[in-house]
Amino acid sequence: FWSKKLLTKSKKSTSLKFKGNEALKKGLYKTANKFYSDALDLKKDLLPLYTNRALARLKLEDYQGVIDDCTRLIEYNEVFNDGFLKEKDLCFKAFMRRC
Repeated sequence: FWSKKLLTKSKKSTSLKFKGNEALKKGLYKTANKFYSDALDLKKDLLPLYTNRALARLKLEDYQGVIDDCTRLIEYNEVFNDGFLKEKDLCFKAFMRRC
């Protein structure tokens, strides 16, 4: 039961991520932010969502939101991924966008 529910959430969040990516490419930053936020509500450990949403928020000039998303990703990697080497590209994006 639980694995089926988790799989459904995972598929839904991935779908929302792709919708967010398409909205971002079209310059629909509010829409992209919404898709990424909805995806994160379903699956908080889908790490690229944080840097993607940070980019949308950067375009929306929501700088505190950018800092929060990037910090969350950086802290997650420090605790669960033994630093920054496992997800080098994501961590680099997070550090750069947080700057």
